Amino acid sequence: MKKHILLLGFALVAARAARAQSAIGEVFSSDAGVRGSVILSGNGTRVLSGSQVSAGDGIALLKLERGGEVRICPKTSLSFSADPSGKALVLGLNTGSMELNYSLRAASDSLVTPDFRLQLISPGKFHFAISVLPSGDTCLRSLPGNNAAIFITEMMGSESYQLSPGKDVMFRTGKISGITDAPPICGCPEVKREMLRANVPPPMSPPMPPPAKEFFPPAKPAGEPHLEVDSSFVYRGNGVAEDYYVTVARLAVSRDNSRLALALLPRVSGPAQASDPPKKKQGMLDRIGGFLGRLFRK
Repeated sequence: MKKHILLLGFALVAARAARAQSAIGEVFSSDAGVRGSVILSGNGTRVLSGSQVSAGDGIALLKLERGGEVRICPKTSLSFSADPSGKALVLGLNTGSMELNYSLRAASDSLVTPDFRLQLISPGKFHFAISVLPSGDTCLRSLPGNNAAIFITEMMGSESYQLSPGKDVMFRTGKISGITDAPPICGCPEVKREMLRANVPPPMSPPMPPPAKEFFPPAKPAGEPHLEVDSSFVYRGNGVAEDYYVTVARLAVSRDNSRLALALLPRVSGPAQASDPPKKKQGMLDRIGGFLGRLFRK
């Protein structure tokens, strides 16, 4: 029984502590870190009073429960605390940059740096950027829609300054006496469209078709014959040239036309033979002797 009473007492204390830690807002970032009490939700992380949010390489966005938002620039840590009602906020910035964008109706917020305390007094809309360097140089730049004044006092001095809406200033070395014009860049750096385009890889071009291969017949070595013809050529110097025209004329009047085809074909000669020596002309006595020889043979 005593154990149950103790557990109930611890539960009541925890519930009161949870009420004391009011929810500041919900953080949206892909690489931000949160130190302190948080409540995980489906879309982001709810930050409770007394927590610190550290932005990574990108900007961390804190959407306040009461309305408005705070942009925490890259590599910047920002701490939050609230009163029990959750209406008044105290923001702590050591070094880095941030941007505020919200309206106040009845409460007043405070922004504390190592050298200054900035009081945001209602009513009005606050939309400005602030950057703090390790050297103490602090710049403030008014953003569109800002219509409220900011009261600035030194943490270690007695000087003060009231910043009117639409005015940009720089305090050198953390002193109000070192006031000058603000530099062109104050707050979160702007991402240029050219840089975004440079990070996007160029569209891949379709692959080029391989070059068509030309077909060439294999080259033949020099001196190799392409065509060989084997034929014999016969020439007889003592032969009589044949008159084809006369032969055709004679066969045209013949009754037997079967010889016409044979007459038109050229004669095929055999292999060349040695020509006989020319015969000697016979005289009258030789002719009579030959005639008598043939007569007695019969």
